[in-house]
Amino acid sequence: MIRSTVILGLGALLVAGCAAMPAGQGAFSQSGAVAGADALFPVARRGGELHANNGATGQPMGVGVCPREKDLTDYSALLPQSLAAFPPGPKPEYTKAPRDFGRAFNTDAYRVLLTQDMGRARRDIDALRAHAERDAWVPAVQSNSAASAVIEGMGSVLPAWQILRQTAVATPEDRTLIDGWLQRAAEYADTHPGENNAGTFRGANDMLWGAMSGDRARFRKGVEQGYMAQLRRMRPDGSFPLETDRGVKALENSSRNIALMVYSAQIGLSGGVDLYATEVDGKSLDDAISFLVRAADNNALVDVYAKDDRNPSPGTPPFRPDSQVSPFGNPSRGWIKLYTDRFPGTELSRALLAHVDLPARIQSDTVGGVVTCYASRI
Repeated sequence: MIRSTVILGLGALLVAGCAAMPAGQGAFSQSGAVAGADALFPVARRGGELHANNGATGQPMGVGVCPREKDLTDYSALLPQSLAAFPPGPKPEYTKAPRDFGRAFNTDAYRVLLTQDMGRARRDIDALRAHAERDAWVPAVQSNSAASAVIEGMGSVLPAWQILRQTAVATPEDRTLIDGWLQRAAEYADTHPGENNAGTFRGANDMLWGAMSGDRARFRKGVEQGYMAQLRRMRPDGSFPLETDRGVKALENSSRNIALMVYSAQIGLSGGVDLYATEVDGKSLDDAISFLVRAADNNALVDVYAKDDRNPSPGTPPFRPDSQVSPFGNPSRGWIKLYTDRFPGTELSRALLAHVDLPARIQSDTVGGVVTCYASRI
């Protein structure tokens, strides 16, 4: 049985997404010109909070949680590869180019959120316009591998565009051109079967893009084919069949899937949809997290599935009992921060925090990029 929370909250989000937003001020004066200006987080308000002077230090309030200049990667060297990610040919192959460009670009946009540097914002918008004008990331031939690469790239670019499209230097022409390109990229990503964590990632992207564009159908598709599909597939013990059979990386893949579900839940919360509280046949996100913690402490719980050693990544050693790669590496810090901030002091949150230290700045592709910049209390 699926709780009614999703249906009721979905209506609230869609009304909010189509309603006119109050005009922003200063650097984010275009917030009133876009639908879904608060999807994931309220950009104009958050930017104002981060940029405000900290009387104790004389620095902006967000300095401790947002990217520093030294944290940025100059994406100018990554731009040509991203623009030419899928050269003409019979079948496009997977490439890290969209992911690598998107990651660097995302961090740059969060720097704009803090500094309100409109010169940087204009340069970032021009980089996206270059993609739109070339129709990058939209191959002519369908390929699941290429669609997977597009999903990864969009995961970082969408939150960045959510910031940049609301800046004072974003024009209506920018928004029309870039929005059209992102829609075409989303439609290409639709071709991926989306049964494992790639489908969860696509679902989160569809939720965010649907909220940003006012596309009710795409938002619903993201909820159903991403988050809800994973709850339906999840075993009663909280394990994911298409993640836990992956040999020594079974728990690492499970953690990635959980991260993308947490991210989806955060997108939902921004519009009144509480996916955290949603169950399917008595199964919830908490069950998946509980299994992850228990199996990390006792690998035997996952080894019964992991021994199938399906589709190991290049360079991954063969399955051996009690040899799981830790699911609490650096990429997990983003989702653990979001979850433990949402549910402070619970037994599950304490168990997670016993496994990982959370630094002041956290960047993770699976939760929208620089999670501390958009979510930390300041």
